[in-house]
Amino acid sequence: MFLIRGVLLAGGFRLQHELDKMTHDDMRNTLIVELGGRTRQTKLQSFDDDTLAGMGALLVFLRTSRIRDDGALKAMTADDMRNTLIVELGVQTQMSGPALQAMGNVNLVLLGLGKPQPGELTMGHYIRGALLAGKFRTQHELNSMSADDQRNTLIVEMARHSNQNGYQAFNDFALGGVGAVLAFLRTARIRTDAELKTMSADDQRNVAIVEIGSQTGLGTKLQGLTNIDLVLTALGVDPVIKAARPRSYVFSVDSFECRTQKSDNDHSDSDWLTLVVTAVDPVSKNARVVRTEPLRLEGAIKTGDVIKGPFQSSPFELKDGDAVVVNCLVTNLGSSRAEDQFKEGVQITNKVVDIAAPIAGAVVGFIFGDPQAGFAIGKEIAGGFDLAVKGLGEAFDFLGIHAGPGNCNGEVLSDTIIYQPGEWVQAVNRAASKTYIGPQGNERCGSPPESALNFSVQRFPPGGIFGNDG
Repeated sequence: MFLIRGVLLAGGFRLQHELDKMTHDDMRNTLIVELGGRTRQTKLQSFDDDTLAGMGALLVFLRTSRIRDDGALKAMTADDMRNTLIVELGVQTQMSGPALQAMGNVNLVLLGLGKPQPGELTMGHYIRGALLAGKFRTQHELNSMSADDQRNTLIVEMARHSNQNGYQAFNDFALGGVGAVLAFLRTARIRTDAELKTMSADDQRNVAIVEIGSQTGLGTKLQGLTNIDLVLTALGVDPVIKAARPRSYVFSVDSFECRTQKSDNDHSDSDWLTLVVTAVDPVSKNARVVRTEPLRLEGAIKTGDVIKGPFQSSPFELKDGDAVVVNCLVTNLGSSRAEDQFKEGVQITNKVVDIAAPIAGAVVGFIFGDPQAGFAIGKEIAGGFDLAVKGLGEAFDFLGIHAGPGNCNGEVLSDTIIYQPGEWVQAVNRAASKTYIGPQGNERCGSPPESALNFSVQRFPPGGIFGNDG
């Protein structure tokens, strides 16, 4: 681990390509010069690399988050900077002074960027850190913003600095990751804002991988890292390349095509996507059901619209030999009040989970050593799911969802996509598409809905070095 590189890069003191040409001693001496010229700290040559990196991290954080300006920093020692940051983090996190005092300088900075507090069980998402590192918001501005405000601000910035939309469908960890990559490319001046605007989030990730590959020599191994871990590797953290263990994935609806809408032409559809994934281990006969909160595709869909995603499931771990069953359901809830639609979407998702879990649990118990176990379970889940969806009805009466007159709520499409053992891994990053004609029980609502789903399987490694770095 050599964090001095990361301090020089994050502080804007040297560029990525300049650092690639420097030795460790060159970087160390450069940071000593920067600290000596920007603070009141003395005897810098006497400190080891880790201590220097911690001092530099304090300086960079206080400057980047605009807690102190260069004039104020010039009058401060490393201890002054540390104590200032501890006060700021106390306001941000509500942690006690003694708890913060017990943390090292690098971990204090990571806490400021969004690393979970000691003892927290949740995975950090670093949306706050992306907004700070990208210089989109200051520390004090972020303190006055809710988590949703911060999330929506990063979504706006990602849309402004890339050629794609649909970031609302990203979960917090994925959103913080693409934000971190964007901040890295901008801070290191690897790409200009004009160039970034022509790139998707995947394009930006791939550029980062190429740059970090040149830096580290790790090549294709970098593909297995999360975006957060990629950026940390660029900053000098030794990457943890995990192998021979379960990997984490998401099922991704990359776009939704409305070829004929569910409601009549006088009204727009408001479509919601339910995704429930069942992973089955054919050896242990264990079936795991993973639910995702309902995803809003769009609130004013008309015939001919193409809604771009990605709209992704919650991440889940799989071994290469697992079977996977994905239940997809798109429902129009446009006849319900806008404020009721998410609640109704949750009810529908809960119902789908209630369908998938017992079927998987019952079937798996009767299969012993059959190599086609995953396929057999998938067929049973598909049959039970399809039968239950038929009972939804146009008004979802069985859920207690009652809309007003002219109700066109109901199923737009439903499907059960089955991946036999080994097929899921082969499907990673491969685009697929299916078309559907849904039911239409209300003549007033026009023709039966016709739709297409464009989908793929994507890697999503969990945790990683950012969450474990101590």
